[in-house]
Amino acid sequence: MKIIRRMDFREGRWRNGMGVSWDIAAEPPETDDFGWRFATARIDADVPFSLYPEVDRIFTLMSGAGLTLDFADRPPLTVDRRFVPHHFACDVSASCRLHGGPCRALNLFTRRGRWSASAEVFSSGAELEHDGPILLFALQGAADVNGQALGEGDAAVAEYQVDAGTEGFLFAALLDRH
Repeated sequence: MKIIRRMDFREGRWRNGMGVSWDIAAEPPETDDFGWRFATARIDADVPFSLYPEVDRIFTLMSGAGLTLDFADRPPLTVDRRFVPHHFACDVSASCRLHGGPCRALNLFTRRGRWSASAEVFSSGAELEHDGPILLFALQGAADVNGQALGEGDAAVAEYQVDAGTEGFLFAALLDRH
């Protein structure tokens, strides 16, 4: 299992240049042609989201009052509860309207046809077994994952099995290769 401390996340700009993000991990690393990418982002204003052709996103509000995403081809998505994963396609134009100030979000991007993901947030403990990568993020509070400590805002990439305990909220995503 690889622990990734929040101080080691790599800061960058959104693809459209309209915001700031912090890359946690990607496969392959440091390329725009990722199979999957795990990152946090700060959303400071009403802005369009970046387009990613043939990519799906799991978007989880970490802090702030929330936002509404207005899509070009479907009904809006209101994200007003923290720690609830929302799935949507990134190759459809989307603009965000904030609900009273800046927000921070956790994002998991998967390239359609190469990877898919499911995600859940746990508030006590989790025992997971999976044939592929398991991505973890301590959304609130610390967590103990396979005997290693994750501080709030830290992440981990595990393979095959996770035994985790938390008194806060722990994001866990199971990745499947196609």
